[in-house]
Amino acid sequence: MPNEDKGKRRITPQAREAFRQELISIARHIFLTEGHAAVTIRRVTATAGVTPMAFYWYFSSKDALLCVIWDGIVEASARHCAAQAEAQAPGQRLQAYVAAFIDHWLAHRADFRFIFLNDSPSTDFVVLRRELFDREGMQLHFQQLDALLQPHLPASADTATLRTLLLYRVFGFLHVAIGILDQPPEQAQAHRDLVLTDLNQSLTAWATPASPP
Repeated sequence: MPNEDKGKRRITPQAREAFRQELISIARHIFLTEGHAAVTIRRVTATAGVTPMAFYWYFSSKDALLCVIWDGIVEASARHCAAQAEAQAPGQRLQAYVAAFIDHWLAHRADFRFIFLNDSPSTDFVVLRRELFDREGMQLHFQQLDALLQPHLPASADTATLRTLLLYRVFGFLHVAIGILDQPPEQAQAHRDLVLTDLNQSLTAWATPASPP
Protein backbone atom coordinates (compact mmCIF):
# COMPACT_ATOMS: atom_id res chain seq x y z
CA MET A 1 0.00 0.00 0.00
CA PRO A 2 1.50 3.40 -0.95
CA ASN A 3 2.53 5.79 1.80
CA GLU A 4 0.34 8.91 1.43
CA ASP A 5 2.77 10.95 3.54
CA LYS A 6 5.62 10.35 1.12
CA GLY A 7 6.82 13.60 -0.39
CA LYS A 8 4.91 15.75 2.10
CA ARG A 9 6.61 18.66 3.85
CA ARG A 10 8.04 18.29 7.32
CA ILE A 11 7.55 21.38 9.48
CA THR A 12 10.30 21.98 12.02
CA PRO A 13 9.48 23.56 15.41
CA GLN A 14 11.31 26.71 14.33
CA ALA A 15 9.13 27.04 11.23
CA ARG A 16 5.74 26.45 12.86
CA GLU A 17 4.64 30.08 13.21
CA ALA A 18 5.66 30.86 9.63
CA PHE A 19 3.78 27.77 8.47
CA ARG A 20 0.70 28.78 10.48
CA GLN A 21 0.73 32.12 8.67
CA GLU A 22 1.07 30.25 5.37
CA LEU A 23 -2.08 28.24 6.11
CA ILE A 24 -3.90 31.47 6.96
CA SER A 25 -2.74 33.08 3.70
CA ILE A 26 -3.79 30.10 1.59
CA ALA A 27 -7.22 29.87 3.20
CA ARG A 28 -7.83 33.62 3.00
CA HIS A 29 -7.06 33.59 -0.73
CA ILE A 30 -9.53 30.77 -1.35
CA PHE A 31 -12.20 32.35 0.87
CA LEU A 32 -11.97 35.67 -0.98
CA THR A 33 -11.70 34.34 -4.52
CA GLU A 34 -13.95 31.28 -4.43
CA GLY A 35 -16.14 31.58 -1.35
CA HIS A 36 -16.67 29.76 1.91
CA ALA A 37 -17.74 26.43 0.40
CA ALA A 38 -14.51 26.14 -1.61
CA VAL A 39 -12.36 26.10 1.52
CA THR A 40 -11.73 22.63 2.90
CA ILE A 41 -9.05 21.44 5.27
CA ARG A 42 -7.89 18.93 2.68
CA ARG A 43 -7.53 21.61 0.00
CA VAL A 44 -5.70 24.05 2.27
CA THR A 45 -3.24 21.43 3.46
CA ALA A 46 -2.74 20.00 -0.04
CA THR A 47 -1.88 23.48 -1.30
CA ALA A 48 0.58 23.83 1.58
CA GLY A 49 2.08 20.42 0.82
CA VAL A 50 1.21 18.70 4.10
CA THR A 51 -1.24 16.05 5.25
CA PRO A 52 -4.70 17.09 6.56
CA MET A 53 -3.71 16.02 10.08
CA ALA A 54 -1.06 18.76 10.14
CA PHE A 55 -3.87 21.33 10.10
CA TYR A 56 -4.98 20.35 13.60
CA TRP A 57 -1.65 21.34 15.12
CA TYR A 58 -2.70 24.93 14.45
CA PHE A 59 -6.51 25.14 14.25
CA SER A 60 -9.32 23.11 15.75
CA SER A 61 -11.61 23.48 12.72
CA LYS A 62 -12.26 25.37 9.51
CA ASP A 63 -14.43 27.83 11.47
CA ALA A 64 -11.60 28.46 13.94
CA LEU A 65 -9.31 29.27 11.02
CA LEU A 66 -11.97 31.58 9.58
CA CYS A 67 -12.19 33.53 12.86
CA VAL A 68 -8.42 33.94 12.96
CA ILE A 69 -8.44 35.32 9.42
CA TRP A 70 -11.29 37.71 10.22
CA ASP A 71 -9.58 38.87 13.39
CA GLY A 72 -6.35 39.61 11.54
CA ILE A 73 -8.20 41.78 9.02
CA VAL A 74 -10.11 43.64 11.75
CA GLU A 75 -7.00 44.18 13.87
CA ALA A 76 -5.19 45.69 10.87
CA SER A 77 -8.13 48.05 10.36
CA ALA A 78 -7.99 49.09 14.04
CA ARG A 79 -4.29 49.93 13.81
CA HIS A 80 -4.90 51.88 10.60
CA CYS A 81 -7.69 53.91 12.21
CA ALA A 82 -5.54 54.63 15.27
CA ALA A 83 -2.71 55.92 13.09
CA GLN A 84 -5.08 58.19 11.17
CA ALA A 85 -6.56 59.57 14.39
CA GLU A 86 -3.17 60.13 16.00
CA ALA A 87 -2.16 62.40 13.11
CA GLN A 88 -4.94 64.87 14.00
CA ALA A 89 -5.33 67.45 16.74
CA PRO A 90 -6.79 65.96 19.95
CA GLY A 91 -10.23 67.50 19.45
CA GLN A 92 -10.54 65.97 15.97
CA ARG A 93 -9.27 62.46 16.67
CA LEU A 94 -12.64 60.79 17.21
CA GLN A 95 -14.01 62.14 13.94
CA ALA A 96 -10.78 61.13 12.18
CA TYR A 97 -11.01 57.62 13.62
CA VAL A 98 -14.60 57.13 12.48
CA ALA A 99 -13.80 58.58 9.04
CA ALA A 100 -10.83 56.22 8.72
CA PHE A 101 -13.02 53.28 9.81
CA ILE A 102 -15.60 54.02 7.13
CA ASP A 103 -13.02 54.79 4.45
CA HIS A 104 -11.07 51.61 5.21
CA TRP A 105 -14.05 49.34 4.61
CA LEU A 106 -15.22 51.29 1.56
CA ALA A 107 -11.74 50.75 0.12
CA HIS A 108 -11.72 47.06 1.12
CA ARG A 109 -15.23 45.99 0.18
CA ALA A 110 -14.29 42.37 -0.45
CA ASP A 111 -12.99 42.11 3.12
CA PHE A 112 -16.18 43.70 4.50
CA ARG A 113 -18.37 41.26 2.57
CA PHE A 114 -16.14 38.38 3.61
CA ILE A 115 -16.49 39.18 7.31
CA PHE A 116 -19.85 40.86 7.80
CA LEU A 117 -22.03 39.77 4.86
CA ASN A 118 -20.91 36.20 4.22
CA ASP A 119 -23.40 33.37 4.59
CA SER A 120 -23.42 29.60 4.24
CA PRO A 121 -25.95 26.88 5.06
CA SER A 122 -23.16 24.81 6.63
CA THR A 123 -21.86 27.48 9.04
CA ASP A 124 -23.55 29.55 11.73
CA PHE A 125 -22.08 32.93 10.87
CA VAL A 126 -24.07 34.67 13.61
CA VAL A 127 -22.20 32.66 16.24
CA LEU A 128 -18.85 33.21 14.51
CA ARG A 129 -19.39 36.97 14.32
CA ARG A 130 -20.28 37.09 18.01
CA GLU A 131 -17.01 35.32 18.69
CA LEU A 132 -15.21 37.80 16.45
CA PHE A 133 -16.46 40.70 18.57
CA ASP A 134 -14.73 39.15 21.58
CA ARG A 135 -11.41 38.80 19.77
CA GLU A 136 -8.44 41.14 19.78
CA GLY A 137 -9.24 43.15 16.64
CA MET A 138 -12.74 44.30 17.58
CA GLN A 139 -11.76 44.74 21.22
CA LEU A 140 -8.97 47.04 20.06
CA HIS A 141 -11.51 49.09 18.10
CA PHE A 142 -13.75 49.27 21.18
CA GLN A 143 -10.91 50.37 23.48
CA GLN A 144 -9.71 53.02 21.06
CA LEU A 145 -13.19 54.39 20.41
CA ASP A 146 -13.96 54.53 24.14
CA ALA A 147 -10.75 56.46 24.80
CA LEU A 148 -11.57 58.93 22.01
CA LEU A 149 -15.20 59.32 23.06
CA GLN A 150 -14.56 60.05 26.73
CA PRO A 151 -13.20 63.62 26.31
CA HIS A 152 -16.43 64.54 24.49
CA LEU A 153 -18.77 63.18 27.18
CA PRO A 154 -19.84 64.19 30.68
CA ALA A 155 -18.50 62.02 33.49
CA SER A 156 -21.91 60.42 33.98
CA ALA A 157 -22.17 59.17 30.38
CA ASP A 158 -22.22 55.46 29.59
CA THR A 159 -19.33 55.39 27.13
CA ALA A 160 -19.79 51.76 26.07
CA THR A 161 -23.46 52.28 25.24
CA LEU A 162 -22.76 55.41 23.19
CA ARG A 163 -19.91 53.65 21.38
CA THR A 164 -22.29 50.82 20.53
CA LEU A 165 -24.83 53.33 19.21
CA LEU A 166 -22.12 54.95 17.10
CA LEU A 167 -21.13 51.59 15.63
CA TYR A 168 -24.77 50.74 14.87
CA ARG A 169 -24.91 53.83 12.67
CA VAL A 170 -21.56 53.21 11.00
CA PHE A 171 -22.17 49.53 10.33
CA GLY A 172 -25.68 50.31 9.13
CA PHE A 173 -24.30 52.73 6.57
CA LEU A 174 -21.61 50.28 5.44
CA HIS A 175 -24.11 47.44 5.16
CA VAL A 176 -26.30 49.52 2.85
CA ALA A 177 -23.47 51.14 0.88
CA ILE A 178 -21.57 47.88 0.31
CA GLY A 179 -23.98 45.02 0.83
CA ILE A 180 -27.27 46.32 -0.54
CA LEU A 181 -26.56 49.13 -3.01
CA ASP A 182 -22.86 48.56 -3.80
CA GLN A 183 -22.63 52.31 -4.22
CA PRO A 184 -19.98 53.80 -6.52
CA PRO A 185 -17.20 55.61 -4.62
CA GLU A 186 -18.45 59.16 -5.24
CA GLN A 187 -21.97 58.37 -4.00
CA ALA A 188 -20.67 56.45 -0.99
CA GLN A 189 -18.37 59.38 -0.18
CA ALA A 190 -21.27 61.84 -0.12
CA HIS A 191 -23.27 59.61 2.22
CA ARG A 192 -20.19 58.97 4.35
CA ASP A 193 -19.94 62.74 4.88
CA LEU A 194 -23.54 62.75 6.12
CA VAL A 195 -22.69 60.04 8.63
CA LEU A 196 -19.82 62.16 9.96
CA THR A 197 -22.08 65.22 10.17
CA ASP A 198 -24.55 63.12 12.15
CA LEU A 199 -21.72 62.06 14.45
CA ASN A 200 -20.82 65.68 15.19
CA GLN A 201 -24.46 66.47 15.98
CA SER A 202 -24.69 63.43 18.24
CA LEU A 203 -21.53 64.43 20.11
CA THR A 204 -23.06 67.82 20.82
CA ALA A 205 -26.19 66.17 22.19
CA TRP A 206 -24.27 63.56 24.20
CA ALA A 207 -22.02 66.23 25.72
CA THR A 208 -25.03 67.99 27.25
CA PRO A 209 -25.99 66.40 30.58
CA ALA A 210 -29.66 65.58 30.91
CA SER A 211 -31.65 68.09 32.94
CA PRO A 212 -32.96 66.77 36.26
CA PRO A 213 -36.69 65.96 36.28
